Amino acid sequence: MSGVHRLRLSDRIFFVTVNLRRPLPRFTEAEFPLILATLEESRRRLGFALCGYVLMPDHWHALLGPRAPLTISRLVQDVKYVSARRLNRQRQSHDPLWQHQFWDRFVRHNREFGQRLHYMHFNPVRKGLVAKPEDWRWSSCRNFSL
Repeated sequence: MSGVHRLRLSDRIFFVTVNLRRPLPRFTEAEFPLILATLEESRRRLGFALCGYVLMPDHWHALLGPRAPLTISRLVQDVKYVSARRLNRQRQSHDPLWQHQFWDRFVRHNREFGQRLHYMHFNPVRKGLVAKPEDWRWSSCRNFSL
């Protein structure tokens, strides 16, 4: 049996990457608000910390802080499930939307938190989508001073 074995940790900040299943069409400008709304609704309902995020055309990153008994796996599962249902309804599709697994790493210190936040916010610049991080509407960059 293969699979990723995750530590059952809460009360930590995790850097998470969730990828769109290939070869599905990339997200459109009209779909980003739906993903962001799902992330925010899940945050309110489940009570986790959303410390930063960026939505990209084929994936998203976030700094997430689940509070016990919520685990990072359960948190990401919730966001993926709800967003997939909504996006598939909009796309009139039943295809699996997200890759089955996701990448996570718990943030060990303040310097790493800053590095991950910087990486997220500059992702649209590295991909040639915008000239400056604050120009990308689908990130938390405008909530921070760079």
